[in-house]
Amino acid sequence: MLLKKQTVWLLTMLSLIIVLSVYYITSPGSSDDLAYLEAGKKSGKDATVSGVASDDMFTALRLERDELRDEMESDYVAVAGSEDASAEVAAEAWEKLSELQSLSMKEQTVETLIKAKGFKDALVNSVDDHAVKVIVKADKLSKKDVVQIMNLANEHLGANKTVAVEFQAAK
Repeated sequence: MLLKKQTVWLLTMLSLIIVLSVYYITSPGSSDDLAYLEAGKKSGKDATVSGVASDDMFTALRLERDELRDEMESDYVAVAGSEDASAEVAAEAWEKLSELQSLSMKEQTVETLIKAKGFKDALVNSVDDHAVKVIVKADKLSKKDVVQIMNLANEHLGANKTVAVEFQAAK
């Protein structure tokens, strides 16, 4: 009974944090540019830029990321709290849940550091184990800015990842 109360409490708190995060950082954009730099490269010489058009892309990606994370967290908690799960399976589920929460915190840290550099908003999403997508909302984005953002992402999320930085002009 105690485990079920803890599970409900954990899910409630996680949901509340995500809802408040989405509310706080959601805002529409107008135009986008995309720049890629292979993992490990430290200069903007090889960055390529291409356009992506969608006013609601920033908001939609944030919501999509958060919904996917919510589902994954719920699955891990359900497996870990299941009476049918072995101790080994439950421990693995709790470990994966912890890793997912750690990744979310790292992404939020990178978002905060990007905003501290003077950008209006940022969204960091680890697409998979090898790629990170960063969306930055600002009036302009230079190659130097792109390299700084990529270095921040590599520093906090792992240097073995390919980082894509997308620019979305602020209204």
